[in-house]
Amino acid sequence: MNSHWDSPAQILDTCANQYAIDKWQNQKRYVEVWVEKDALIGVIEKIAKELDVTCFSCRGYSSQSAMWRSGMRMVFEERADKETVILYLGDHDPSGINMTSDIRSRLMMFGARTQVDRIALTMDQIRELSPPPNPAKQTDSRFTEYQAKYGGECWELDALEPAYIEELVRDKVYELRDVDLWREMLEKEATEKSKLKDLVKKLEE
Repeated sequence: MNSHWDSPAQILDTCANQYAIDKWQNQKRYVEVWVEKDALIGVIEKIAKELDVTCFSCRGYSSQSAMWRSGMRMVFEERADKETVILYLGDHDPSGINMTSDIRSRLMMFGARTQVDRIALTMDQIRELSPPPNPAKQTDSRFTEYQAKYGGECWELDALEPAYIEELVRDKVYELRDVDLWREMLEKEATEKSKLKDLVKKLEE
């Protein structure tokens, strides 16, 4: 269905309400949130929108083309003298653990110096939250190395409550964000939005 407007002022008012600037522009870091499983992207998208960060579902080991595109995003930000950081969430199993270093090394191949921080699922979280264990797949080529370090059990990220994941991501992003610079951008956004509202008033008059 096509959108319709009763007046020019009405469409400008809608634009004013939706107006938002990139509040990460003046930050020293560029942050993305990546999740191993597509089933959890809805949870990640919700908190990513709140925090104004990019999120990405790896769907296991990402394709080379998807990793190249991600690498180019990181390189672009690094050329602007920013640190690039990926907050990664994945299963605690032989492949899930390996994916953290795999992402880091493949991004390096494309020239990105990205810091990849695994924020879930970790052994500390497993000890704290006691999610149900599963037997690790012995057919996984990384099973022997995993078993030597963690034993024969594995745990799925899905076992964590969505609220816990949201709070975890929020806290980690807050740690990486300069709060004073963020407030500056909020004030700038509010000022510019106010100017748009003033235009609407003039049109209505």
